Amino acid sequence: MAHCSRCLIPWGANGGIYMMEVDRVLRPGGYWVLSGPPINWKVNYKPWQRPKEELEEEQRNIEEVAKKLCWEKKSEKAEIAIWQKTTDSESCRSRQDDSSVEFCAASDPDDV
Repeated sequence: MAHCSRCLIPWGANGGIYMMEVDRVLRPGGYWVLSGPPINWKVNYKPWQRPKEELEEEQRNIEEVAKKLCWEKKSEKAEIAIWQKTTDSESCRSRQDDSSVEFCAASDPDDV
């Protein structure tokens, strides 16, 4: 399991790189937990003192990268979201139609 609390602020262009690195070391079937911004931004954008449009865009980007990595969102409750990495990385890679997703070139993609 990998856990991130406020590690994506600011999201910027590096958020996708961070998630790809998590994917590289996360075992098949493993979980990634994100707590804090931007999760539950609709309720918390005022206390976080951040524009709701910015937080909405961050969450959209996270969801998009997770989908490209074939992570399945298992839960989102309050400020915590949990995704699970696929157990079949080869099937995931064969379905990718987006060239922006770069996987490690190794003979065993699940060998961290």
